[in-house]
Amino acid sequence: MSIVYTQPSSLQNVSSLESSNQFRANEIKNAFIYAFKGYRKYAWGHDEVQPVTNTTSDNYNGWGVTIIDSLDTMIIMGIEYNDSREFIKNLKFTAKGSSKKIGVFETVIRYLGGLLSAYELTKDDLFLNKSIELGNVLLPAFDTPTGIPTGMVDLVKKKGALGVNGRNSVLAEIGTLQLEFRRLSELSKNPIYLKKAQKVIDILQRKCTKLPGLYPVFINPYNGRFTTTLVTWGGLGDSFYEYLLKQHIMVQNKTSQYIDMWMLAVNTTMKKLVYTAKGFSNLTYLVQWENGQPLVEMGHLTCFAGGNFLLAGKFLNNTSLTNLGLNVTATCYNTYIGTNTTIGPEGFGWISPSGVISSKINKSQKAMYKKHGFFVTDASYILRPEVVESIFYAYRVTHDPKYQDWAWNIFKSINKFCKTSTGFSGLKDVTNITSDWNNSQQSFFFAETLKYLYLIFSNTSLISLDEWVFNTEAHPLRIGGG
Repeated sequence: MSIVYTQPSSLQNVSSLESSNQFRANEIKNAFIYAFKGYRKYAWGHDEVQPVTNTTSDNYNGWGVTIIDSLDTMIIMGIEYNDSREFIKNLKFTAKGSSKKIGVFETVIRYLGGLLSAYELTKDDLFLNKSIELGNVLLPAFDTPTGIPTGMVDLVKKKGALGVNGRNSVLAEIGTLQLEFRRLSELSKNPIYLKKAQKVIDILQRKCTKLPGLYPVFINPYNGRFTTTLVTWGGLGDSFYEYLLKQHIMVQNKTSQYIDMWMLAVNTTMKKLVYTAKGFSNLTYLVQWENGQPLVEMGHLTCFAGGNFLLAGKFLNNTSLTNLGLNVTATCYNTYIGTNTTIGPEGFGWISPSGVISSKINKSQKAMYKKHGFFVTDASYILRPEVVESIFYAYRVTHDPKYQDWAWNIFKSINKFCKTSTGFSGLKDVTNITSDWNNSQQSFFFAETLKYLYLIFSNTSLISLDEWVFNTEAHPLRIGGG
């Protein structure tokens, strides 16, 4: 793989104050190059490299997800991508190995989002043609009595198939297709993709729920009934709410449907789900809700919400939303600085102001809570991006350089504790400075974590929030483009 060390034009002619930002951006770019070289050497054409054993993994259709998921980051960073383009040119979206079924959600956000973004950034028709080809492969998922898509598609039978949650479809999955399918319809001039994805939003908008605007995370695609009471901004629910706001931004106020649904969800969230912690009124958490009761716990995935609130504050000129976003972002960053590796855990809990705890805690968890206002419930880290994602929005909205320092601290910790001889691996225990690696380098490390870090130290005109909206895998799509 040949590498071109060129800077985007928006990073040239920087002032002396920004020179450290250029250094930091280059360090992050070099980390990308280092990790991609390891993938190129040991796992080219496979989904991901296992960067400890230098073996391969194919958990995302076996179509080389790292190649497609990383492509727009390469373009943004100014890295030559001819090998990736050639691979995509010859790629067939057919069954690979023993697996005949593909997950709709991951295929949409990683593959379709990556291809559409690559087209938006380059106007190379290859990427659009491949997007159309893949969109057609995914359409059978919507062939249910309700129009709510199934979790998987059987590539051999060309039919929708049950996902890992049985007969249930997942809120975050059925509500995280709309940006990609809308853009695919606009670019291909074929309305079918948007029609299918939009029907899901119409169905959900008509449903009344116990918490207005907030939806249970499991729904049966064959009868349209919810099958749980669990409500969350975390995993299983997260990107549904993310996409309501981003659809509003993408259509440029042509309809109020999406923002009406999002604001209803946020108003209920502020009333029911926003919590502080006992003894730590400066911290702002988002509880989950199940069977009429709060679950006083969060996951790393939930930390995207800080950035979502900040994005809304910017576009709606709403100071309350901006402040909520900044507070959630700071609380999530606190989970990083509170561990021995200064890397945030997958899951964490706290004590509510009234003393509620969702799980029994041990002596070490109590000690951590007393010092930091949270305790770890799942100590793993899989190179997730959500905290740096929210820090990215915090910097873009406020221009406060402290957020750049936060991001740089996180990058240094990842570089220190996650770097292997050929890439970067997740950790099994962020509370242990000698933690074992988990031998996994997720493709979203290239697509999201490193991209957001890089953009935090780039000129704000590079992928401007006034011109682009990110899908949930951080693939930028043009606002209002046709």
